[in-house]
Formats: sequence, structure tokens, C-alpha cells
Amino acid sequence: MTTLTDDPRGSVASVRPDDTDTGTGSSTGADTSTGTGDSTGPRPGARLRWGVAAALALLIVLALVAVAVEVVSLRPRSAETRADQAAQSEVVRAAERFTVQVNTYDAGSMDSYQSAMNSMMSPKFRADYQKVIDQLASTIKQAKVSSKGDVLASAVASVDTDSAQVLVVSDASVKTIYDPNLARHFRWEVSLVKINGTWLVNDFTPVA
Repeated sequence: MTTLTDDPRGSVASVRPDDTDTGTGSSTGADTSTGTGDSTGPRPGARLRWGVAAALALLIVLALVAVAVEVVSLRPRSAETRADQAAQSEVVRAAERFTVQVNTYDAGSMDSYQSAMNSMMSPKFRADYQKVIDQLASTIKQAKVSSKGDVLASAVASVDTDSAQVLVVSDASVKTIYDPNLARHFRWEVSLVKINGTWLVNDFTPVA
């Protein structure tokens, strides 16, 4: 009878290397996966660059929209500014013409002086000023007065659609039979009203 001890392969066969369970079979299968299956997706660096580009594009669009809105809003404002500047220029010219004319006259031309003054004044002020001239006419003729006015400076104090106030500083060189070299200095606030599209003087008062 043959025994296990007589078989030279008996104990050795039970421990053959290919029969031992070392777990290497399963681990070897797992090692074949390298994770390269999703390598076709965007890399982190590329995603960052796309994000920066999108943000810059958005900022450019917002800037263009802001510029467009500002341009549109400035158009009416610019028109208003030009209208205000034109009105100020008109009232300054009217006030300066009046100031020069009111101080430019001589005893021999009072009629033409009054006619020139009438064209610059409102109907109300024209009537009031006529009374003053009537009272002074005889004195001007007796003293043979001649005067020449000159504007030194002017500035708009206020202006709206139909009224304005202008500050005017002026000199007048006056000659009479009593004094051939008389200098006078004036600082007035000239009030104007707009009648039928024309600025006319409605009053003037001395200011300190």
C-alpha cells in the first residue's frame, strides 16, 4: 500500500506557487486602469483661460453700454447748455449796449438820443425814462453837456426764459462848459425782460 509519505510530490504539491491565494490576480487587474479614459475633457488651465476671456468680454460690453448711455444722456444736456450760453450772451450784449447808449449824448442831439434809447427799453420803462429826460433836457442844453460811455466789465447775475439781471461796470467821460474833463464811474444792475423774442431793459439801479 502506498502512503502519502512515499509520494515524493505529496506535500510539495499542496503548496505549489500557482495554487496559493496571494490576491495578486485581482490587484493586477485593477492596475490596468490608469484613469486615462476621461483625458479628452478640458484641462483646468484651459477652463481658467476661457473664464478670464468671458469676464473680459463682459466688461467690454458693459463699458460700451455705459458709453452709449452717457452719450445719449449728454445730448439734451448739451443742447440746454448751448441755449443757456446763448441767452447769457444776448442779455449781456443788450445790457452793455444800453449802458453805453445811456451815457453817450450831447446837448445838440437829444432827440436822436431819446429815439435810440426807446428802442432798447421795455414800454413800461420807456415811459418812466422819458419823464426823467424831459426834466434833464433843459439842464443838459444850458451846460452844453456831452458824454461818452464805455463798459469796463459785465456779468450775468441771473437769467431765465423771459427775465435777466446783468451787473455792469462803466465809465463816462463828460464835458460841460463848467468842466471840460469830468470823469464819472458807474456800477449798475440792469434788469431785462424778453418781449417778442427781444431782450429789453426794464430798469437799472446803482449797486455798491
